[in-house]
Amino acid sequence: MLYDTTLDPRPSAPPGLGAYAHIRREEHLLVTGWERAARHEFDLDLVWPAVQGDLPYDPRVLAQTIRQTGLVVAHGAYDVPLTHQTVLSALSFALPACPPLPRGRTTSARVRVAVDEGEAGRRTRRTLRMTFHVQVDGATLARAESEFGWIPERVYERLRGVRRHVEWGAWPVPDPVDARTVGRTRPAEVVLAAADRPGRWLLRNDVGDHQLFDHPVDHVPGLALLEAADQAARALCFPRSPAAGRVDALYRRYVEFDLPCLIEAEPLADPGAVRVTGTQDGEEAFRVDFRP
Repeated sequence: MLYDTTLDPRPSAPPGLGAYAHIRREEHLLVTGWERAARHEFDLDLVWPAVQGDLPYDPRVLAQTIRQTGLVVAHGAYDVPLTHQTVLSALSFALPACPPLPRGRTTSARVRVAVDEGEAGRRTRRTLRMTFHVQVDGATLARAESEFGWIPERVYERLRGVRRHVEWGAWPVPDPVDARTVGRTRPAEVVLAAADRPGRWLLRNDVGDHQLFDHPVDHVPGLALLEAADQAARALCFPRSPAAGRVDALYRRYVEFDLPCLIEAEPLADPGAVRVTGTQDGEEAFRVDFRP
């Protein structure tokens, strides 16, 4: 199974949405507008790039949809300061069977976001739990749940210490595995490199992949780790496709750019289910389960 995306002309988003979504490259901004539907419910409109290949949709775009809509709501409706650092601790998708998205054109998406305010700090929200109902061209594609947290910059500086600032792109990037085995069409899209045995890979962080690395940050983004898990699950099951009825991601610690991160995939007891684990410096950093 291979897929690719091409970026087509799209409506310009209102000023400020890029900052709310933490996107600097306008071509990667999916959200075009938002409105409040109820006290803690919001509707957001998006334009998805055209999908090419034989997968029904692009998982990277779905993950970005959850990230961008959640951040827009947090900053726009709950006054979370743009200077705070975002922490994504958990993300889950339920993916009902749906027909493939149309090829060769952009598609319109609409997302209903419902918010549980979670924990409050002195002046702003520390956490927000959100549920997402994603419709594309009027058909339900996914339901998702996430928990976002925020850390003031001064606290984040103390937390990260010397790792707060990195020399962007200065780390080595090993050669990618065969793109076909991970469901991708180009080597530049591959985030896995060969390791010492089957079922194990090294994470490769190529900052030239602007879909995953929109701008410099001090640790590997959560969506890049989710992409690594997706590719590892596909590699384990190749030439079949892994189960994707439900995806549950749990993030435990930051993944650093300059230390090796091992990505391991293994089948679970449930038929078709796969668990992918990311380990760095001997500690589990994240885990993603794919289930039918």
